Amino acid sequence: MASSRARDLLQLTNTITGLPTLADAMDPSNFPFVEAARLAKPMNWGIIKLKNIPFSTTRAEVIAFLGRNSKVLNDTDEGVHIIMDKVTSKTMDAYVEFVSLEDAMRAVEKHRANVVAGRFSRLGDRPIEVEVTSQANLMRDLFPVARGVFWNGVTPEILPYNPTQPWDNFKGFVSEEEMIMLVKHVEVPHRSPFSRDCPQRPYECLISTIKKFPWFLTNCVTIKEREAMFQATIALIRQLTRNILLQEDAAHLTPFLLRRLVQAAMLCPGFTPCMKDGIAWLTNMQALDQEYYQLPRFADRWRHQYAIGPKPGFPQDVVEWYVTIIREQSQKDILTLPFRERAELQERANQTDMYWGYFWAEVGYGLGPQFDDMSLAQAAHMEFSAVERILTRALTQG
Repeated sequence: MASSRARDLLQLTNTITGLPTLADAMDPSNFPFVEAARLAKPMNWGIIKLKNIPFSTTRAEVIAFLGRNSKVLNDTDEGVHIIMDKVTSKTMDAYVEFVSLEDAMRAVEKHRANVVAGRFSRLGDRPIEVEVTSQANLMRDLFPVARGVFWNGVTPEILPYNPTQPWDNFKGFVSEEEMIMLVKHVEVPHRSPFSRDCPQRPYECLISTIKKFPWFLTNCVTIKEREAMFQATIALIRQLTRNILLQEDAAHLTPFLLRRLVQAAMLCPGFTPCMKDGIAWLTNMQALDQEYYQLPRFADRWRHQYAIGPKPGFPQDVVEWYVTIIREQSQKDILTLPFRERAELQERANQTDMYWGYFWAEVGYGLGPQFDDMSLAQAAHMEFSAVERILTRALTQG
């Protein structure tokens, strides 16, 4: 692997000057950065709905109810979604995703055959209704505050703005208030009888929210919305880690639940390398696990990259070579500025990480609501444009 990486970098820099042409540097086969959230793929798995489930139903009980031969999605894909009202933490219905629509239909047919034979399907003491449903129904139940949206399977289609009904227009898929309530349910579980008796549900709710969130629609996801989800994720990981250490409700708050939550966060295409590094640090993640999740080296120093990330599977030394070029060229550029402007930027540089040099100055993000309300697509455009401008200056001078 090391020789392969060295070969890729050697091929890129095997020129008289030791630098590639701008065209080669920007060629997709060499360029090591991507708009990470767009790597998410909408998947319309086969799906069924379980109605009238007990509010304390567990994921394991749902899987056992369907039978071990049912082709439910694997643990990584998180195919079981037990819907929770994020405000009250009350359990609603459950959805289960299957490898195919045919597998989902077979699960329902098995249930109906049992009913015909007089063997009513039950979870706990309740008879359960089982039906084939749609991904659109799951998305509506998972993201109830998403107004002004038509769900075409898992893909949201934003409806035209309606000035006569401003309350019914699109404002996001989740709200900051929902994420705050999720945190409150785990930090103060006695506030709600549902949280007290089913403490794992808020964690599972967040896992489902992260996994099913339409990250690929980057023009409709804001910096603020993602930050609310990330802060909730950090708070829940911290709280669950504490619960496990103190052995509080060991039957429900388990290391397996923590692994599921961490895995959902680390595989989330919408979270930045720096965000994922924070999760890795918080969970004392081993180097091999960080490599499995394809964290770049020095991920904690990707502090000003809100949309772009390393291309999955790309050689690390190629990524770092590009970062070095960006850092060195942006540092040279600062020296050409008038003294007052240069001194101001250098003063700001003392307050932040400079692994990427003055990349942050080249991007020129604003502050406050202007930044918070920016979409991930807008951030990606600004960051890719900044990278291209810096590389143009670095590779075309002289």
